[in-house]
Amino acid sequence: MLSRVANNLFWMDRYMERSYGLLNLIKTNYNSTLDSGDYSSWDYVLKTYMGIEESKSHDDYLDTISIINFMLFDQKNPNTMSNIVIKARENARSVQEHISRELWLSVNKYYLHISNESLSSTFQNSDPIEFVNEMLQYNHIYYSVADITQERGNAYCFMNLGKYLERVVQSVEFLSVRINSLSEKNQKLSESFFWKNLLISIGGYQLYVKTYKSIFNVENIIEMITINENFPRSIRYSIIKLFIHIERLNNYNQLNDKELLFHVGKLKNTLQYTTIDSIKKTGLQKFLDEIKYSLNNISNNINKIYFAQTY
Repeated sequence: MLSRVANNLFWMDRYMERSYGLLNLIKTNYNSTLDSGDYSSWDYVLKTYMGIEESKSHDDYLDTISIINFMLFDQKNPNTMSNIVIKARENARSVQEHISRELWLSVNKYYLHISNESLSSTFQNSDPIEFVNEMLQYNHIYYSVADITQERGNAYCFMNLGKYLERVVQSVEFLSVRINSLSEKNQKLSESFFWKNLLISIGGYQLYVKTYKSIFNVENIIEMITINENFPRSIRYSIIKLFIHIERLNNYNQLNDKELLFHVGKLKNTLQYTTIDSIKKTGLQKFLDEIKYSLNNISNNINKIYFAQTY
C-alpha cells in the first residue's frame, strides 16, 4: 500500500473522529452554560478549537446560537464542522478502492447533508441539542458501517490509527479544559454541571454510575477518562487499540522497525500501572503534559514510518 493511500485512510478516520468530538464539545458546553448561566466558556472554545480570539462577553441565548452556527457552518475557518467533513470526504474519495462501498456512501451522505445550503437556517430554527444529535447519527452510522463492512487488513489498521490517535488527543483536551485542581473544595458549581454533561455527551454516564455508584466526583471522572480500560473513550483504552493496530501493521507488512511500537508500548504500560493516587501525586496537568509529549513522539513516528515512504 502506497504511503499516500495510507495517509488518506488515516486522515479520513481522524477527521470523522474529530467531527464527532466537535459535536460532543458543542453539546457539553451548551448544556453547561444553560445550567451555570456562565457563557464565558465559549471564549475558550473559540480560541482553542477554532483558533480565533473572541473578547465579546456572551450573556444571552442568541449569542450562543450564533457561535454554534459559526462552529458548524463557517466556510472560511478550516476547523469548523462543515470543513472537517469536507476533508473526510475528500480523503474517502481518493481511497474508494481500499474501503467498502457502504463506507464511502456513508461519508458522502454526511457530506451532502452538511453541504445543504438551507441547513444553517434550519439549525437556527431548531433546538440546538436535537440538531446536534441528528448530526451525530451520521457519525454513528459511519462507525457501524466501518465495523461490519470494512475488511480487516492494512486499510482497516490505518483507519484505526487515525481514529484512536484523534480520540486520545480529544480525551486529553477534555480533561485540560476545566481542571486546575483535584481538590473537591475548589470545585465550582459550574464545573459540576460540566462534568455531568461531559459524561452524558461522551457516552460515559451509565458506566460511571455502574462503576462508582456515587454523585459526580471529579477524581472518579478523571480516573474513568484516563485509565479505565473498559471505557472506549478513555486514554488507556485508545492507547491499547493503537498498540494492537500498529503491531498488526508490523506483521502484515513485515516491518522490522520497533521504535513506534516501543513508544506506544511504553505509554500503554505506564497507563496500566497508573492510579488516581499517582495522578494526584504527579498533578493532573503535568500528567497530561507527559501524555501529550508521548503522543507527539508517536505521531512523529507514524509519519516517518508509514507516510514518508513506500513499502
